[in-house]
Amino acid sequence: MGLLHGVSGAAAVLLLLPAAISNSAVWKALYLGGFALGSTLAMAALTAALAAGSRSLPKPEALLRHVPAVASVGSLCLGGWWVMA
Repeated sequence: MGLLHGVSGAAAVLLLLPAAISNSAVWKALYLGGFALGSTLAMAALTAALAAGSRSLPKPEALLRHVPAVASVGSLCLGGWWVMA
């Protein structure tokens, strides 16, 4: 899922331009493989950093009860706005 999000943005288009203009299939494959590996490692590192930071924070019981509902509603609102825009 993260790979799809990573390659769907405008930055991915700019990052993939070298592969698009290259004449060599080997260089295209190496570049795209490196892009995929780098994106995956960067997302894994960010996730690990966020998880480590969240483990050190106090977790009030009321917050833990309401976070899934708030995240779900926020996700639906953002998705609806994105579809309508």
